[in-house]
Amino acid sequence: MVAPAFDYDFVTIRDLDVKSSINEKTGRRVVEAVAVNGERLDPSNRFWNSLFARYGINSAFFKYYEYEEVFSRISEVEANDRLRICVERQSDGKGRLLAVSNPAKPLVAYNELQGLLDSNESKFSYHDGIVESTHEPRVGGHMFAIKGDQFQNRFVMCTPIDGYGAPNVYLSLLRMICTNGVIGYSKVFKSAISLGKASDNVVPALERVIDGFGSDEGYAAIRERVEASMQSWASVHEALSLHQVLHKGIFDKTVHSVSKQSMTDGTSLKMWYDNRIDERAGWEGVEARSPMFDAFEAMTGNIMRTYGVANVDAFSPKKQRTLPVRCTVYDLINFATEVASHHAEAEGARKIQAWVGDCLANEYDMEGTRDKITDFKDFHLAPGVGSTTHEAAMAS
Repeated sequence: MVAPAFDYDFVTIRDLDVKSSINEKTGRRVVEAVAVNGERLDPSNRFWNSLFARYGINSAFFKYYEYEEVFSRISEVEANDRLRICVERQSDGKGRLLAVSNPAKPLVAYNELQGLLDSNESKFSYHDGIVESTHEPRVGGHMFAIKGDQFQNRFVMCTPIDGYGAPNVYLSLLRMICTNGVIGYSKVFKSAISLGKASDNVVPALERVIDGFGSDEGYAAIRERVEASMQSWASVHEALSLHQVLHKGIFDKTVHSVSKQSMTDGTSLKMWYDNRIDERAGWEGVEARSPMFDAFEAMTGNIMRTYGVANVDAFSPKKQRTLPVRCTVYDLINFATEVASHHAEAEGARKIQAWVGDCLANEYDMEGTRDKITDFKDFHLAPGVGSTTHEAAMAS
């Protein structure tokens, strides 16, 4: 895995020199960089979020006061205003300011974590201050079937390497037929890891989790939710919520190469976007030309044509939860995890898996309806509209 290098240092809040300017179009002040010891760094969202959490402030303060004034006042009031900072460095030496943290809190340094994961031969990726690694539990990692599909238990460890937040473990299932990982990014399927004090060696705590993590009740719960998704028709609301996540991923260029055709001929959706989409076409242009949504529509059916409306906004959110599309919730989950596992950057995959986690953690809009309603004629739809499956729309 190719990852940036990371520098750690200690500063005071007075050492943070925010470089800002006035946007001529909006008239608002925008931050261009944060200088630390004379070096201009690009501040990340994690930097601002961690700074606000550290001192109990928010961005509204800077609407009325200059950055220097706010930082100076904090320094005067706080008995100890020292901060630990983490700087992400690319190969060209350019620095990006990640989180600030309390020097008294433990820190998982990237080099130490990488050594631990390499020694365990764990697959991992890095994005925006967090290393995400996938592991097989020592007990209960055998293969099992849910309605004919084969799965294995896994767990995903998300470890901040910039000091902001504690490592968390999320339950995961690996679908063997196409190696799609279902990650329960939700509080329901999450366990926090305690690292102790700043002076403690944090590596043994992480090593114990990797070697001995187990959650029989948790795995039973996530398997139950997956099985229930197979017995539940997906609603218009659920389909549109996933559609929106995927849509934004393409627009942000964090999702690529996702149609059946592109998986066979190697065409990159990202390349297609760069070469064929006119920026002025906006979201409608992406929607009209993306092969990803052809596959999505083959799975769900054309919602507007099915229900005879020009725009899905014609239905209220409450009504959308009572109208089915032509696939199950399980099909939506498989579509999402296939994109996240094989056709997305780390940022896009995390957002898609967050949708999956929320979906699994909550009751489905039409839970259990597939057993009760076996054909869409029961919904009084147009003749010829029948059910389909994700496997028929996209090759695994």
